[in-house]
Amino acid sequence: MAYDNSGRADAARRTRARVVEAAREQLLARGWAGTTIRSVAADAGVSRETVYKTFGGKAGLLKAVYDRTLAGDDAPVVMAERPLFASLRRASTAAEAARAYADVAAHIAEEVGPLLRVALSSRGADPQLREFAEQIDAERLAGVRQVVRVWGEHGWLRPGRTPEATADVLWTIVAPTVHELLHTRGWSRRRYRDWVEEALGALVLVRGGP
Repeated sequence: MAYDNSGRADAARRTRARVVEAAREQLLARGWAGTTIRSVAADAGVSRETVYKTFGGKAGLLKAVYDRTLAGDDAPVVMAERPLFASLRRASTAAEAARAYADVAAHIAEEVGPLLRVALSSRGADPQLREFAEQIDAERLAGVRQVVRVWGEHGWLRPGRTPEATADVLWTIVAPTVHELLHTRGWSRRRYRDWVEEALGALVLVRGGP
């Protein structure tokens, strides 16, 4: 009879979820410096060794919190295939693509914004945070390159710029630092969403195109 380890796997997922949630709450309440492996482990009801074994340390824990916040759950589904991106996948014109992408960008910015404000505000003083920032920037660039590739296949990209340069422009428009600057100016989610859509129409996608 084959050994069924599903119960152990479920327990491990629940433990991981508790640790990630405890870390998220502490990061938002105490900041990066005030959050420790010891305090996260205590709040989650596990040992420090469990946290280190699962996440590899504080930086790995932060990345897990970011990924969970960004995706909304721990399901092994890539972002592009999640329901959040359904309207973007269904877009049949450049205008629809701009609206859908602006909706996605505003949702993501609102979800991860508070966490990134905590993490990135201290990155200049901590090599782990600099590495985290570089990692999420690279992941965002990979994501926008995929979007630009699809838009290019549809013929929706504005002429006169290479796909790589277009990806750089899109990557900058939806950068967390840009959203943070606008947030400090008191911009609402709706205003930011509308600005992203306008920027896409002006800099990335054709107007009134196919």
